[in-house]
Amino acid sequence: MSEQSFTADLCRAARKARGKQGNLTYKGREQALARFAHTVWRDGYQIHTTGQVKEKHIEAWARDMAARGCSKRTIANNLAHLRTALEGIKRRPFADKVSNAALGIAGASRAGTKRPMTRDELEPYRAAVAAIDPGVALVLDLQLEFGLRAEEAIRAVDSLADWYRALVNPVGDGFVTVIHGTKGGKTRRCPPLDRVRAAETAKRAIAFCDQHRGKLVRKPDLKKAMDRYHYVVRKVGMTGEQAPHSLRYAYATEHLRRMKAAGVSRREAAAGVSTWLGHGDGRGTWVEMVYGREELAAAEVQHA
Repeated sequence: MSEQSFTADLCRAARKARGKQGNLTYKGREQALARFAHTVWRDGYQIHTTGQVKEKHIEAWARDMAARGCSKRTIANNLAHLRTALEGIKRRPFADKVSNAALGIAGASRAGTKRPMTRDELEPYRAAVAAIDPGVALVLDLQLEFGLRAEEAIRAVDSLADWYRALVNPVGDGFVTVIHGTKGGKTRRCPPLDRVRAAETAKRAIAFCDQHRGKLVRKPDLKKAMDRYHYVVRKVGMTGEQAPHSLRYAYATEHLRRMKAAGVSRREAAAGVSTWLGHGDGRGTWVEMVYGREELAAAEVQHA
C-alpha cells in the first residue's frame, strides 16, 4: 500500500457520497484528496483507507495548510472535500465532529474577492488585449454581455449563430442558451445586458471565427486556448479585483439593479440572476453575498 493507493481509496469513497458530482468539482476534489494523502504520509501517518482517518490526521492537514499561508476559506473548502469522502463510507457524523470551529477556521467569509468592472474600466484593458490577441478581446466582450465564465465564452463558437438569430428575432425574448463549457454540463438560458449590443458582439465573433478556422482563441485544443487566454489577460494586468471574473460580477450587479427597479423582490431577483449565471435558483443567497454585495449595500445606504 502507498500514498497513491490511499488517494485512490479516498476518491472512491467520495464518489459514493450523495449529491451531484460536477466535472470541475470532481477534479478539484480529487486534487484536494491527493494533497491530504500526501500530507499525512509525509508526516509519517501511513494510513491506507478512508476508514482509518482520525482527528489527528485532519488537524495535521489543517495546520499544514495554515502554515503555507492558505486562507480560512481555502482550508474550509479543502476540508469539505475530505468530509465528502468520509460521508461516502458513512462516516459523516465523525466528519461533522471535526468541524471548522473545532479546527479554528470558522467564520471564513464567502464574499467574493472581485468587484464589478464597469464598461469604462474594461475599455483600456480590452484595447490592450486586442492589440495582443483580438480573439481574446472578443471573449471578454462575450463574458461581459452574457455573464459567461472564461471556458463558456471560449467554447461559445458553436452557439454564436443560434445566439445571433435569437437576439435579432423581433418576436423572441432575447435570451440565449449556454450549452458548452458550463459547470457540470448544465444548460441554461440567460439574457444579455443589451440586446442590440449583444447581437453586434455575436456578429463580430462569428466573422472572426469564419476567418480563423472556427476559433476565437487560435489554439489547437481547449487547454492551450485557456492557457493563452489567461496569459494575455494577466499580461495586461487583469488580475486580483480586476480579473476577468469581475465581468460576471458586473453582469450580475446590473441585472440585480434592473430587477429591483422593476419592483422584483430582493429574493426573487437574486434567484433569477443565480439561474442566469448557471448556479440554479437555490443559490440566490449565495449570489447576493458574492456577486451582489456592493449593489445591495448601496441600495441599503440609499434607503437608510
